[in-house]
Amino acid sequence: MKKVLMILAVALVAFTACQKQVPETVYSVDEVFVQGDSLVGDTILVEGTCLHLCKHGGKKAFLRSSEEGEFIRANATTFESFAGECVNNKVRVRGVVRAMEVPAEPQVAEEHHQEEGEEACGVCSTVKKYYIDAVEYTIVEE
Repeated sequence: MKKVLMILAVALVAFTACQKQVPETVYSVDEVFVQGDSLVGDTILVEGTCLHLCKHGGKKAFLRSSEEGEFIRANATTFESFAGECVNNKVRVRGVVRAMEVPAEPQVAEEHHQEEGEEACGVCSTVKKYYIDAVEYTIVEE
């Protein structure tokens, strides 16, 4: 019996060691906005520079991957808060992508008026924004 268990243990170790490790995709904040609808509900890794932490306990981090790009909010869900050291550093966050509708900026809605004085259409008066319900994060070493 001991020999059988030993053989099974060796086989299990050999099997797990030989499995090909597939690297996980790391999305930029900009990529999340481009592919957002297909990512909603998925757990992903997203990386960006932390611009700001919420003043009320650091429960929210705001990340951006490029100067002109969108920012994404990461909400601490399974940990207490983001560390202050995140600010102005690259941060990699694992979490679930969520979407929400927010009012469009006035100039975007104004561009879609049919005639002067007409209200903006319902589709163009809101835009979809994405956020992450974060389960873990790391500060990326440069």
